[in-house]
Amino acid sequence: MVKEAGRDDKSEVYELWKHAYPSQNRNYLSFYFRHLFDEGVCLVQEQDHRIISSLQMNTHVMRFQGKLLNISYILGVSTLPDYRRRGHMRELMNSALDEASHNHLITLVKAFNPRLYEQFGFQVLYERKQYLIQREYLNKIIPLRVAHEAEAKELLKAYRQFIRHFDGYYERDVAYYETLLKELTLGIKQLVTYRDAHGTLCGYLIYQMQKNDLVVKEAVYMESIALQRMMKEILGDHEAIIVEVSQSEKLEKIFTLAIPKRSAFMMACINSYPLFNKLFNAKAKTPKEAYAILKKPLWLHEYY
Repeated sequence: MVKEAGRDDKSEVYELWKHAYPSQNRNYLSFYFRHLFDEGVCLVQEQDHRIISSLQMNTHVMRFQGKLLNISYILGVSTLPDYRRRGHMRELMNSALDEASHNHLITLVKAFNPRLYEQFGFQVLYERKQYLIQREYLNKIIPLRVAHEAEAKELLKAYRQFIRHFDGYYERDVAYYETLLKELTLGIKQLVTYRDAHGTLCGYLIYQMQKNDLVVKEAVYMESIALQRMMKEILGDHEAIIVEVSQSEKLEKIFTLAIPKRSAFMMACINSYPLFNKLFNAKAKTPKEAYAILKKPLWLHEYY
């Protein structure tokens, strides 16, 4: 039986996620449950007097073809090892999508395992490019006007200027960046910023170490020189930087020898095709057909 988790279930769901995602950083997991978990809806299944399966569904606002849509993001799909392959995940997903169909036009899920979610109507619609930028590409760059701090409202302003070139993105607000700045205090991810000659913040990178690799997880920039200066600032003693960007960005125009690797990042399903087609005067029958109506490139770098 599927039910919505209550406050008394929170600690048990936390322990379930620890078992389901053993490689997840424990500090980040604690941060998520302290600052973000209660903002979403968590569906759980109980058996043998304990929670054996869970799914989190968060709500966001997406800008899509000039309209603001309420959308849902599914994450934390987890089942205890002894109870897997018994249909618990399917029951949770069906319940979540039924709930979403009454309130959200689109539902997203990370493309960890595309085949797992295709059966529920999801399709991969967004890839990310990953570039390996060698130290020699940045030899002539001087990291002028870079720093490692900013206010939430400055980050939001830079994001809004950058995101005008895209569509199908989260309508972020100051609260989003206030939460991000709190997350940065964990020391897992770090921030570098770039300001113009007038002191206005006009770019930032969110980066972290993944095993032995320095990885830029989010790049917001208005000019290529801003991107290069921020990269040079964080390079330090590393021989290379991995930069993850949207599927439409072409860093090979800046770094001519860099060859991107593509990987599936986000899947989506349309919860009501009649409503979607009426709203956008479309004839979509699949998520890919729905997203094909966008006239600007897609940008989706969200994790929850």
